[in-house]
Amino acid sequence: MSSLDEDWRSPYWPRREAAQEQIQLTESIKLLQLAKHFSPDTGGIETVTQSISEILPVHGISADVLCTATGRAYPPADLPYRVIRCQPTLRFGGNKDVSLDYMRQVRALSPAYDLALIHMPNPVAVAAALAAWKKPIILLWHADIPQRAIRALCTPLDRAVARRSAAIIGPTPVHLETSYRAAAILPKGVVIGYPFDRTRLPPATGRSEVAARVRAFVRERKMALSIGRLVPYKGFDVLIEAARDFDGKVTAVVVGGGPLLESLQAKIAAEGLEHSVLLTGPIGDDALADLLDIAHMGCMPSVTAAEMYGVAQVEAMAFGKPVVSTRLERSGVSYVNKHEVTGLVVEPGDAPALARALKQLADDPALYRRLAAGAAASFAADHDIGPIGRRYADLIRDVVAGARDGRSAPAIEPPTGPKPVADR
Repeated sequence: MSSLDEDWRSPYWPRREAAQEQIQLTESIKLLQLAKHFSPDTGGIETVTQSISEILPVHGISADVLCTATGRAYPPADLPYRVIRCQPTLRFGGNKDVSLDYMRQVRALSPAYDLALIHMPNPVAVAAALAAWKKPIILLWHADIPQRAIRALCTPLDRAVARRSAAIIGPTPVHLETSYRAAAILPKGVVIGYPFDRTRLPPATGRSEVAARVRAFVRERKMALSIGRLVPYKGFDVLIEAARDFDGKVTAVVVGGGPLLESLQAKIAAEGLEHSVLLTGPIGDDALADLLDIAHMGCMPSVTAAEMYGVAQVEAMAFGKPVVSTRLERSGVSYVNKHEVTGLVVEPGDAPALARALKQLADDPALYRRLAAGAAASFAADHDIGPIGRRYADLIRDVVAGARDGRSAPAIEPPTGPKPVADR
């Protein structure tokens, strides 16, 4: 068992109940999330940031957001939290920003808040917090900086902010244990899954045009649903290759757009698999809910650790569907989808193994029922926004209580897990 698995998690929650109860009864807590971007700018981290802002007020914690604007127009929104958007001073690499306004805002906002939650990686937020933030800090470690040169340049910042932090949240143990910063972040690590709000998707009605088209395509076969941007690391080319061995038992429906749309369509045509694989392109939430309802199972054929969590797996589990995913080194994907518990896990890039796993779920009703029940139970316990929101709130209250009685961090025992990877 991983040293950061659920059974081990309890040492990370040494809450002082009396102090927390006093905070709950006497006042609310004000949290500022330091993010790169925020809704309606889309992305996995943006969705997590929004979910945190929406659930924490239920627990008496306001969760405002400081972020950088992307240049689009932002319509007025009536939200139970404040969003402060800063203008970038410099933009490069498509989605990387340097904002002097952001750094000034961190200094100006600090007196109004009890603590900050920094979504990592975010070098600008880290630099600003180290320079001007005097309150407690929690880090949410989504991923390491992927570019080796930039990661090396930011090493002193990351080590410094880890020392300053009261706690460091990883959505899976893998995010913490295999990080290049593992030596710095593991001693303060806390495992809390991403909060997923099932009500973000409307109830399935089956009446969308896309649903009608997919039902006609699937017919009596079992449908595997894959959701994601059409980019190389998602492994949709491997899913198409797997379709050669579906034997008329399974169909694959892929939802999403992206730069590989035309090349994947060409591959399907060249392989003569038009009756086995359907690319829908981007679809709306009504249609997505319908397809998740129609699907027999989810499928995540990703091939690299650029897929660190796999929110699409959680979407399938929210609808009680087991998942077939891949075992990716340095990724939390196979922690979210546990082999023989919530689904099946195969090696990345192995098209025959992927086909066998999908057909196994199509052919074995007893296995399917067991894994579907496991998927639904895992969603309820490990991903649903209700219990996950409570875990965030408990940690935040412990950090605030610790700061008020002179502790710089919760009383967390260092883990005794695998040897951290080199910090580089």
